[in-house]
Amino acid sequence: MDFKLTDGVDLHVISTPQFKTNQILINFSTQQSKKNITARSLLADLLETSTHKYPTQTALARQMSSLFGAYVGTNVTRMGNLHTLRVRASFVNDQYAVAGLTDQIIDLLHEMIFHPLIDNDSFDEPTFTLQRNNLQSSIKALADDKQFYAGMQLRDLYFKDGSLLKIPSFGQLSDLPKLSAESLVTTYRDMVVNDRINIVVLGNVDEQHIAEEFSQFEFQPRSASFGPLFYQQTPIIEPKRKQQTQKLNQAKLNLAYQLPIYYQEKDYYASLVMNGILGGSPLSKLFVNVREKASLAYYASSQHNAFNGLFSIQTGIQSENRKQVERLIQDQVTAVMQGEFDSELLQEVKDGIVNQYETGLDISSNIVEQVLLDKITQSRTDTQILVQEIKAVTASDVVHVANQLRLQAVYYLNGDLN
Repeated sequence: MDFKLTDGVDLHVISTPQFKTNQILINFSTQQSKKNITARSLLADLLETSTHKYPTQTALARQMSSLFGAYVGTNVTRMGNLHTLRVRASFVNDQYAVAGLTDQIIDLLHEMIFHPLIDNDSFDEPTFTLQRNNLQSSIKALADDKQFYAGMQLRDLYFKDGSLLKIPSFGQLSDLPKLSAESLVTTYRDMVVNDRINIVVLGNVDEQHIAEEFSQFEFQPRSASFGPLFYQQTPIIEPKRKQQTQKLNQAKLNLAYQLPIYYQEKDYYASLVMNGILGGSPLSKLFVNVREKASLAYYASSQHNAFNGLFSIQTGIQSENRKQVERLIQDQVTAVMQGEFDSELLQEVKDGIVNQYETGLDISSNIVEQVLLDKITQSRTDTQILVQEIKAVTASDVVHVANQLRLQAVYYLNGDLN
């Protein structure tokens, strides 16, 4: 059931006895800007660290523990051109704990959102400094994960100069010195006052009661109008190439293609199947031919972001095999473009996608994410229709999608220092 709490603030309640735990997700969405990405990431850390009622991380953790081990946390992510900050809670149903537990969780969420540790227009300075240092350390540590590092380098190479998608959703080190305990208050107030808000509640709850509880949140009306949700850029003819050398045991060869097929648009379901055939499943050509048969990769896979059009292929290889692997990858892409896959593989991939989706419905957090996705994209995912759409994908549909791939960037992280 859907409730409009005020302009730009919507509540979606899924009442079901299927799960022993309840889920609450409060999603703040705004158009991303160079100024707000890192600031909102740090803000998320501060919101889950302390409040006026619970002024230390220990005090807040103790309160969560008293709520039968409830989990309450925050994170940031990106959806196309939108930057989102999420406050999430997961906790046992009242009947397995105490009556009123859900209300206590909602009260805690209210405290976190409306009463962060701000005094005299400034976040608590020691808490701010600690969380800024923690975020700095976390970002620096990501460079030690070479698979992640290679993925970030490929994104930087793929997205055009000036694109905000070059900046990770969690922010960048160069922005941190510019942030202060005072400036982050402006970021916080802008989020609470202006962001589009979607609240999703799932569990064995009374819908009207949940609506009454959230109607007490002091959200003011907002227009929350955005530009285009999906990010698009003009493809280039000659792919960009970049190579770096570091001391590591396993080289990384990543390729970026543009695939201009977006969420729930025409050919979307065919793109899921194409990805499964090329590199998105253990049955795929990349996995079977590059990793298993040729034994040229420790891993070889592909994925498609249906919000920004980036289709990427990732491999971990030995440095001496680089040219051979790149040729073999292109052979697999060409094979799918030319329809060189049998009906058995097509059917197995489609069955796998359907099975994965239906299995995911047994996980309450997946349902919450899907509902949020549908609300933001103003679409509706019906299980029966999704299954029908996947089953209806033909070999010619897959070929049609594959032939829209355009190689845009190749990033190579060499592990051979000799």
